[in-house]
Amino acid sequence: MARRYRFCTVLPVAQCVLAGAFGGWGLRERSGILSRPLFEGQTLWDSTARFHVWPWPFKFAVIENLPAFLAGVLLSWPISIVKPDLPEAVQLSPCLLLVAFLWYRIGLVLDRRWTVREKIPWIWLTVFTGAGVAGAVIPIGYTGYIPYAALVWLVTAILVQRSTRPPQSA
Repeated sequence: MARRYRFCTVLPVAQCVLAGAFGGWGLRERSGILSRPLFEGQTLWDSTARFHVWPWPFKFAVIENLPAFLAGVLLSWPISIVKPDLPEAVQLSPCLLLVAFLWYRIGLVLDRRWTVREKIPWIWLTVFTGAGVAGAVIPIGYTGYIPYAALVWLVTAILVQRSTRPPQSA
């Protein structure tokens, strides 16, 4: 018997892998940049540079998963207050659970309208990912990728909602 794949199982796994890989890569680059010695034993972590250094892989992971990232930041905020010396990757790890939940919900919406074998949802997802890559690499300020991500998510949600509505009878 052939196994039937569904978006609600494929997307959470794929997006968790992408978010973990790109987010981890970006946080590792960030840590490497900010750990460079500045002067008298200080590093860039001790300067305002920590607010300005956001490598493109991290930006991509955030843009692709903005709702999960924002909710995860709210969850990890108390953790960072209690244990401020934890690495950023550990503090942001709750985001991955929320990424799985987010993309499971998105997968359910896509499953109502399409099957995994159809091309239209994959085109939507490819365009969405392309918009994420574009937002990660274009210079739009230190934190400009966050409003950009919000705009991408808003436009995508509106377009998908309009295209997944059941046909109205006349």
